[in-house]
Amino acid sequence: MQPFKSGSAVWMAQATGAQPTLKGSQGNYTASVFVAVPAKRAWAVLVNYEAMAGVMPDIKEAKVIKRNGPVVELQQTYQAPYTFGRRIKAVLSMREQAPRQLNYELVRGDQIRTLKGSWSITPVAGGVIVRHQIQIDPVIPGFVRPLYYELSEANLRQSMAILKRLMEQG
Repeated sequence: MQPFKSGSAVWMAQATGAQPTLKGSQGNYTASVFVAVPAKRAWAVLVNYEAMAGVMPDIKEAKVIKRNGPVVELQQTYQAPYTFGRRIKAVLSMREQAPRQLNYELVRGDQIRTLKGSWSITPVAGGVIVRHQIQIDPVIPGFVRPLYYELSEANLRQSMAILKRLMEQG
């Protein structure tokens, strides 16, 4: 996959009238976006884990450590405004239910108490709804949390717009 400027992804989402939505607060969120592609295409992009490094605004490295059928162990390194410039490593256990559901949970990670969530792909007229539910609890001081949440919410919106563009690039 080709890297691209995130601003163009946001513009593309606005131009198609299908901006990502984000609900929730304080580390518990549901982000969703309409994507004009079949579920199979959306799924193929979603589970191309290693290709997301350098394309998503916060994922600097991604490596599949092992795969056992639908269970994948994935190592990712995050660096973004919400990490305050620090490189944060995490190992996630992913359970794929192709082509509609992906659940994940933190196995171990730097400065993260909780990280779990799910992705779902729901067919609708003209495409799919891609939904990401996430629960995250970082190890940071209380006085920094409001800024952390603000920055992570902006990152979630941007990531969903980029994911939409990647899926629609075909």
